[in-house]
Order: sequence, then C-alpha cells, then structure tokens
Amino acid sequence: MKLKALSFSHKRRGFVLVSVLMLGVLLISCATAFSWFVRQQVRTVGNELHAISSRSMARVLVNSIIGVLATLDEHVGYDSPTQKWYQPLAVPLEDLGIWIVRITPLDDKIPIRSLFLPDANTLRRELADPWKDMWEKLNHRELEDLVLDFLDRNNKARVGSVENEYFLNRAPFDISELLMMSQDITPELLYGSGNMRGIADYCTIYSDGRINLNVAPVHVMELLPGLDTGGLAERIARERLETPLQSLDGLSKLPGAGPKTATQLTNIAAFKSRYFQVDIDCLNAETEGGTSFQIVIDRTTKQIVRWEEF
Repeated sequence: MKLKALSFSHKRRGFVLVSVLMLGVLLISCATAFSWFVRQQVRTVGNELHAISSRSMARVLVNSIIGVLATLDEHVGYDSPTQKWYQPLAVPLEDLGIWIVRITPLDDKIPIRSLFLPDANTLRRELADPWKDMWEKLNHRELEDLVLDFLDRNNKARVGSVENEYFLNRAPFDISELLMMSQDITPELLYGSGNMRGIADYCTIYSDGRINLNVAPVHVMELLPGLDTGGLAERIARERLETPLQSLDGLSKLPGAGPKTATQLTNIAAFKSRYFQVDIDCLNAETEGGTSFQIVIDRTTKQIVRWEEF
C-alpha cells in the first residue's frame, strides 16, 4: 500500500508539473497576444487621430484656397495651369508631415449639366455639333438622342429615339449616373478602355456652361465650332503654354483663326473657370501610406461640392 501511495504521489506531482507548464505556456501565449492586440489598437488609434487631424487641416487649407480663388476672380481675367498659384506647393506642418497641394482649373469639357436651354429640353445650338461629333468619335451615334432623352426634363421621345420610364429626366449630379441607362451605357463606354476614350473624356458636370480654352484638352477643343479644322486646337494648346488666352479677341489673332472663329465660339468658349479640383497629399512617416484628398470647389458659391479621401 505504501508503494502504491508513493507511486500515486509521484504521478500526481508529475501531473501538477505538466499542468503548471501548460498553464505557463498558455499565460505566455495570452500575454503575447494581448501585447500584439495593444500594439494594434495603439496603431489604429494613432492612425484614426492622424486621419481626423489630416481631415481638419485639409478643410482649413481648402477654405483658404476658396478665399484666394475668389480674390483672384476679382483681379485676374483668366485661369491657366501655367499661373504660379496653380503650381504644386509643398507645405511642411509640424507633427502632420509634409502636405503637397495642387489646384487645377476645371470647366474643361462639354458641360453636360448645361446641355439645354432654360426649358431643359432644347439642346443649345452651339453644342449641337460638338454633341453629335462626340458620339461619332465614340462610335455610338445611335446614343446621341437617347442620352438627351435620358437627361431632358420631359418624357417625350425625340425623333428616332425612345423615352423609358427609368430615365432621369434631369441634369445628372454625377457623370456616373449615365450608367443608369443600363445596357446602353457601359463602364467602358463611360470611362474609356485601353486606348479608346469614353464619355467622361469629353463631358463634365463641373462647368458653368462654357469651356475654358486654357485648360480644355485638344480632343475636346477639336469638337468646337471654328476649332474643328486646320489644326487650330493643337495650335491653341501650344500657344497657351507661353501666353494663356484672355479673350476671344486674343484668340482671333492666332494664326488660322479670325473674327469668324471668335463669333462661332461666343456662347461656348471661356478663359476662366468656376470649378477647381484641389489635390492634397499628406506625407507622414508615422502613418502607413499617408492620406490623400481630392476635392472639387465652386468658386462662385464658395462651396465644396465634392470630397474624396484615399
């Protein structure tokens, strides 16, 4: 009996030792996991605090930019990417890293929110040919009137078109709303694919109804009356790098242009912008990847109309 008791005692001590070792391993594992969890939480909280600080600073910067652009609107007669205040600017901020700010004038494409006369149904005469030519370049001439029916205010179909019950019958809030035309407008047709341009390469919702010739791409200017032949659009693109356009009178003095060109562009060409895109990149070594903002502002109303963070 004594031997059995002694054997049992040894086994019990061995079991207790193994249990203690297992418990120790478990505690070490829990401590390691908790330590990792704490580090992750601290990092997450740090990133969230940085995001909040960055968002607040971006808002301060944008409000300042709106004020500057409003002042420029009163004293400068044109907007061009060549002007010094539209060049990238590096702003070092203590504890918030380095901020890269870029301001880009918009109003650079066909104004899709201003296609119609005040009745919201009749296509503006000066946009009739550009609108038609755009669809030809996109190889979708069959959509020329269909999209107009999709956007105009009434529910009466144009000749050769249709009016579906799901059509917006209003100006779009965003270019992506054209995708609501279902199979008629695909993402590839809207945004382009490969070397093929899309609707978004020709049209914009950020416009006061006219196109700033100091920022419009060549393929858009080539759609405009008076600029669609003779390489005048490319000539404007070269000349504006040295001397931005400030008036139709100045445009008419370019080789290949003239008073007739200026007359044709009277209701569609502009040299100033109402809308501007502000790109802000915050580079901070303490956070992973930094923070980027893409913001669109309306100089006329002095408001932010789009805010995206990446």
